[in-house]
Amino acid sequence: MIKILVPHIIKILKRIISDLESDNCTLTENEALDIIKLFGHKRLSKEQACDYLNLSRSRFDDLVREGKIPKGKKEVGFKELSWYEDELYLITITR
Repeated sequence: MIKILVPHIIKILKRIISDLESDNCTLTENEALDIIKLFGHKRLSKEQACDYLNLSRSRFDDLVREGKIPKGKKEVGFKELSWYEDELYLITITR
């Protein structure tokens, strides 16, 4: 099934890249973030997330409780909660 989709995915990505390079991109901010999530999901531990945001662990926990940072996700094969860098990127811009 994936082999059938690959040429279509490549065609769509090439169009997006061409549009971006020629300043004709019609992607919305949410669509761009969705693309980043698909290709740029980097899992961070709590320690790494704190370092990324330059926060202490206690301040990080406070912001999670306040809803300013999303709750961590539990993933199969990992004992600790994790966050994705692209989700935290928005926090670095808006805090």
